[in-house]
Amino acid sequence: MFASAVTSNVGLARELSDARARLADQERQIQELNHRVANSLQLAADMLVFEQLRSRDPLAQAALEASRARLVAVGELHRYLYEHADAPSVEMTPFLTGLCQAVSASTGLKCRVQSDLTSVPGDMAQQLAIAINEFAINAAKHAYEGKPGGRLTVTSRRDGHELVLTVADEGKGMSDGRSANGGLGMSIVAAIVRDLKGVLTVQSDRGAAFTIRTPLPSARRALVERSFQSWADL
Repeated sequence: MFASAVTSNVGLARELSDARARLADQERQIQELNHRVANSLQLAADMLVFEQLRSRDPLAQAALEASRARLVAVGELHRYLYEHADAPSVEMTPFLTGLCQAVSASTGLKCRVQSDLTSVPGDMAQQLAIAINEFAINAAKHAYEGKPGGRLTVTSRRDGHELVLTVADEGKGMSDGRSANGGLGMSIVAAIVRDLKGVLTVQSDRGAAFTIRTPLPSARRALVERSFQSWADL
């Protein structure tokens, strides 16, 4: 009986060791896949830069630049969310601070953050970040007409069971053909807002302010919160 128990324990230990080895191999494969995705996004962005330099059409150059900025933003989001994949939720203040740094680098805007201590799930943070990037591209192109140094303010706060996110510029507002409904960027934002079951409102007073109001996940499903490390520290 004792020998049988020893044999059983040895077999169990071997199975656990094999399981750990398979898990480690899967993690290595996932890591390699994520590196390849990030490298592919960067390569695509570099190719768009090359095409932008070749083009002599201002409209084509603007479209290529907007596409490049989108790819860069998606690549940064992919990298940071993967590196913090074990975090059950994202604290908005450090997350938005890092995002604003990436937005400033890709658009030339001066981006600042005003946020409370609200945390959201990682997938929700990713969707909001893509929307913020689209607002930034729109502001750089239309509000400031491609001139660097324009101000962009990202405000995030909790209001009861909802998150209220506002992205505001200090440009020329919604005049001169700037539309809150047209263009690929606003179509992307509209799709994100629908997916989040939220509402988008636009104000045009001393610039343009886009506000997304969206329900926060039920507190009953909330997990223990854990902040993202500030992107600036990575």
